[in-house]
Amino acid sequence: MKQNLQYKISPYNRYSNFYQEKESFYRSFISQYHLDFAHQMLSQEHLTPYLTNTIISPQDIPFGATPRKVIWKTGMPSFQLKDINDFKDHKILFYRTKLLRQKVLIQFHFIQGYFYYSQLSFLSFTEKTNGILMNSIKSKYQCSGSFENEDRVYMTDICGNKMIIEKGVYLTVSYITGDSYPQNLMKDQMKIRLDETSKADNYEIDRLSKIL
Repeated sequence: MKQNLQYKISPYNRYSNFYQEKESFYRSFISQYHLDFAHQMLSQEHLTPYLTNTIISPQDIPFGATPRKVIWKTGMPSFQLKDINDFKDHKILFYRTKLLRQKVLIQFHFIQGYFYYSQLSFLSFTEKTNGILMNSIKSKYQCSGSFENEDRVYMTDICGNKMIIEKGVYLTVSYITGDSYPQNLMKDQMKIRLDETSKADNYEIDRLSKIL
């Protein structure tokens, strides 16, 4: 006797175990990425950075580009997140790929649609990987400095854009805009947050005074 088996396709559910595990992987890389941290990162300076006359831009994507332009250049992201932690009008595009036969995660950060920060992370790496990366950066940015043996390297261009190469748990290359526009947007958010916190504190104090 022939049986008619009924199959049901489950609808998409962002709260499924698979989705949660995937989201957890990406969030683990930005768990400490809060508004204050981002503002401090953009503001940081180094006393003796390496200098380059070549404009610093990841994958030749200029700072200030929109998410649409980045996706047009790099393709659809592996994952997206927005409004991270206490960050408003903020979006991150994640790309998982392989470079030099190593697993790599690439991030593009935007505030109000303005590209201001990117990070390339080798999730596993060898000293050979580190050496090739350093030589490639020196070649592209025409930097004559010798920083192969340094665990943290700062580089800046004529526009104030910054690159930080760091060897730790991961081997990372961070790209930071020199434009003050993102910093000003963050300052505005920080001021609004401070005002809201002050109002909430005053409200609680007023309630306490009425009860005492």
